[in-house]
Amino acid sequence: MNLCLDIGNSSSKLAVFKRKKLVFNKRYKRLPWKSILAIIKTYDVSHTIISSTRHLNKELIQKLKRKSKVIVLDHTLNFSFKIKYQTPETLGRDRIAGIAGAWANFRKQNSLLADLGTCNTYDFISAQGIYLGGNIAPGLDMRLKAMDTFTDKLPYAAPENHDHLLGMTTTEALQNGAVKGIILEIEGYIRNLKREFGTINVILTGGDSAFFAKHFKKRIFAEPNIVLQGLNDILNRNS
Repeated sequence: MNLCLDIGNSSSKLAVFKRKKLVFNKRYKRLPWKSILAIIKTYDVSHTIISSTRHLNKELIQKLKRKSKVIVLDHTLNFSFKIKYQTPETLGRDRIAGIAGAWANFRKQNSLLADLGTCNTYDFISAQGIYLGGNIAPGLDMRLKAMDTFTDKLPYAAPENHDHLLGMTTTEALQNGAVKGIILEIEGYIRNLKREFGTINVILTGGDSAFFAKHFKKRIFAEPNIVLQGLNDILNRNS
């Protein structure tokens, strides 16, 4: 049994895999040790991998090492794809895991992974198994909060998508600017990558993926657990 921990900026995900099969997963605002310990005992976990976008909790790692063999994800591990990023040591661990998940699900295919959360990340792996890089942009809530925070008169607007392209009120204008801005952003990446590489898979993941997936007419794969699947694939290759 493999335990995969994805520690993000806003929340953390925990999953247990039996080989490649997901048998348990849960999202936490805070990740209590008692819950982790109970899961390790329940599923008789033997190997653990940790991916964190925050500074690593050394105490947590030491506790985990007493219960299982632990791997901390970084760019020096053995991957099933090549990383062409010029500064791999600065590449987000969640981005590495996401690409690993995309490649595990769509071997020998071009794939764009859009991870929509606190920040939106767009990462691309070619059909030859080469990670060619990606981009980082503000996430949906960050965009809406920024317009409220950095102006005197604009209010905070809750996320909502409208049928009409142009807002008819200030609230609608803020909502459309943030929501449709992200939709058009993704469509722009799809259009430009198709022009250069041909057919591509488009995969949405992250906390806001369900909100956006329904607004695309083109074939989009919404896979909330692809980062966890990638972590499991990396753990199986390195344990």
